[in-house]
Amino acid sequence: MIDVVTPDLYLAYAEELRLMFQQRYRVFKRRLGWNVTARDGEERDQFDDCYPIYLLAFDEARRLAGSWRFLPTTGPYMLRNVFPQLLRGARAPYHPLIWEGSRFAVEGRGARRRTSSELLCAVTETCIALGIRELITVYDARMERLLPRLGCPPKWQSLAARVNGEAAYTGRFDMDHETLASLRAVAGIQHSVIRNAPFHDEAAVA
Repeated sequence: MIDVVTPDLYLAYAEELRLMFQQRYRVFKRRLGWNVTARDGEERDQFDDCYPIYLLAFDEARRLAGSWRFLPTTGPYMLRNVFPQLLRGARAPYHPLIWEGSRFAVEGRGARRRTSSELLCAVTETCIALGIRELITVYDARMERLLPRLGCPPKWQSLAARVNGEAAYTGRFDMDHETLASLRAVAGIQHSVIRNAPFHDEAAVA
């Protein structure tokens, strides 16, 4: 299940967020070897200071299994400020109803696909509840292959560019009921995956 952590819930989720930064260190620094900022066994960057929304995924034992971070494109975000080469000269999105997802992290070899599906369902549910129309994100070749198999092909995808020596893409995804239905059908999910639902309209996404 997924918890949606908005800035007003940071204090209540202080321990879970600490575990999330530690998990990001393990995933991005140690496992993937990315050139990211790490300190005291945690991975954070400047975008964590921009009051993002976090999605936290928990397994059946209530252990943190994955996370994802979201920011509106009306402020700083990774595609525009860090990876503009993926746009190949095009203007970066700037709209209150277009958000960016970044720092997608999943652990647990046997459950990564399920956790990934739940995170994708949760962001779609959250965007529907908030009226956000579109999500953009930067991803590597592994995710480029995985997203269509999870029922979430991008409506638009950039050509590959080299980032830290690896192929990277940016994609744009519609955040609507059709996307949610596709994700649920592939994963066999029948109902909302969001557990705490701080602003969630259950009728909108059930």
